[in-house]
Amino acid sequence: MYKKIPQNFIHELIERTDIVELISSYITLHKTGNNHKALCPFHQEKTPSFIVSSEKQFFYCFGCQIHGNSIDFLMKYEKLNFIKSITTLAELHGIKVLKNNNDRELEKKYIYKKNIYLILNEIKKIYKKNLFVKPNAAYQYLRQRGIKKKIMKKFSLGFATSDHYQITNYIQKKSKNQSVIIDCGVSVTRTHKTPYDLFKERIIFPIRDKYGKTLGFGGRAFNKQIYPKYINSSETITFHKKNNLYGIYELYCKNPKPKQILVVEGYLDVITLAQFNINNSVAVLGSTVTKNQIKQLFQTSQQIIFCFDGDDAGKKANWIALNLSLSFLYDYQTIHFILLPKNEDPSSLLVKEGRDKFKKRIKSAESLYSFLFAMISDKINLNTIQGCIKLSNLAVPLIKKIPNKIIQIYLRNMLGKKIGISDKYQLHELLSITPNTPSLNKSKPIKITTMRLLVSLIIQNPELAQKIKDIDKIKKLNVIGKTIFLELIQLIIQKKILKTGHLIEFYRHTRWEKIFNYLSTWDHMISQCEVNHIFKELVNNLKIQHLENQYQALIDLEKKNGLLLVEKKKLWNINKKLMKHKNI
Repeated sequence: MYKKIPQNFIHELIERTDIVELISSYITLHKTGNNHKALCPFHQEKTPSFIVSSEKQFFYCFGCQIHGNSIDFLMKYEKLNFIKSITTLAELHGIKVLKNNNDRELEKKYIYKKNIYLILNEIKKIYKKNLFVKPNAAYQYLRQRGIKKKIMKKFSLGFATSDHYQITNYIQKKSKNQSVIIDCGVSVTRTHKTPYDLFKERIIFPIRDKYGKTLGFGGRAFNKQIYPKYINSSETITFHKKNNLYGIYELYCKNPKPKQILVVEGYLDVITLAQFNINNSVAVLGSTVTKNQIKQLFQTSQQIIFCFDGDDAGKKANWIALNLSLSFLYDYQTIHFILLPKNEDPSSLLVKEGRDKFKKRIKSAESLYSFLFAMISDKINLNTIQGCIKLSNLAVPLIKKIPNKIIQIYLRNMLGKKIGISDKYQLHELLSITPNTPSLNKSKPIKITTMRLLVSLIIQNPELAQKIKDIDKIKKLNVIGKTIFLELIQLIIQKKILKTGHLIEFYRHTRWEKIFNYLSTWDHMISQCEVNHIFKELVNNLKIQHLENQYQALIDLEKKNGLLLVEKKKLWNINKKLMKHKNI
């Protein structure tokens, strides 16, 4: 898939991106000299070892060795794949991702989808106008619920009237393509009948992505005679209920990296929370959270608090959320649960208790770990062997889902206390968990060669390519690694590359990616003030290496067959050149 995006477009994209500006939108950076420093977001540390270089457009952590350019940061921090990282950067700059010229079909699909977004945005405005154009039952219902006009406008709330064709007729006017009517997801058809509006006599909640694009709509009945109470847009090319979250755009507008996110069930829960100045909530678009939604939540914050309704469906939703969240617990990700009183939801409880009491509930939310054991040990008699066995059988598969070994060990010990096993070896056998002991990189150190030093220096300092004045002479040298060294020089000069982060992007998804990433942060023990001098010496060493190879070949030939006069003269000249280059 990545081959469908032109390399020049990727290069232009990362050139447009200031890595300091990008990373500072996620974590707090402090300027130190020419660089910026921070506590590493990828591992736990007390002393900052995470460096962001504006000059190189590159980041590097001396603690965990994670490094890369703007695309790499998004991939690692947001846990995105390469294509999604490219798309995210493009969206930040307000440009579309270009495909190669032979990909016309994909280009058509892109234009078609863009048109759907534009129409959905206009539909949102129609619904919104309906709500405010004159007094109506929807507006009165919201006001009775205590929702102020300011909040209605903030969330772009709307109203679908009893008109069966208001929206469908609008879409037909905007596009002659009949498939657009279905792909907008707000019209339905019956056999042999014309399309008509999906939403009628409902409060409309636009569902937007974090960048503000309207993906679809949710509709809530305010008349008890209308069933079902909630409906959503049909699944379309823009709207996938399992992948989207209501209120994520408004959350991003307030704070793109909140300390915690409150996850609730209903649209009006998010609205009411905002009304009470609690602006870090989102709603799932169904009765339970999905794996894709949890992934998106953790891309936004490292702490998720589930606050589902205090009924049987809410209890079921909590258990599903717990199960799905386990595989996302890496280092700093945490999950908590607010268990509401019976038949209460966040909206009703806020109105009854007020903001302060509800904030206390958030602060005292139960951790995933205690909630896990509370749920699985319910109605189990741990005074019997059978009860302990049953608890172990329930707990062990859940604990093994967690990728973080330290959390696994912590839960293993909690389980041991509950079933009366304190011996670490027995617990280890029970779960087959190997303690995750932090250690240094045990891989063999890379062998230092002249060519590796040169390649490392030129990757870390692309401007050195301009120092090579005799490329034609280097082409004639018989040294290992010459081809890729020359390729690097020519690429840097041709593309006018001055940043490490820009250079290594050209080698993503190639056989050089791994070694170049390593060399981009390789500590070659050369101080920055010595780089130019050492680089010049290393280039000279290539010539020496070439001459030594020729010299040795002639010596070997002499030992085997003897040398002709012309070969002896050649050996003599090579020796003179070697003495010159070595300054003997």
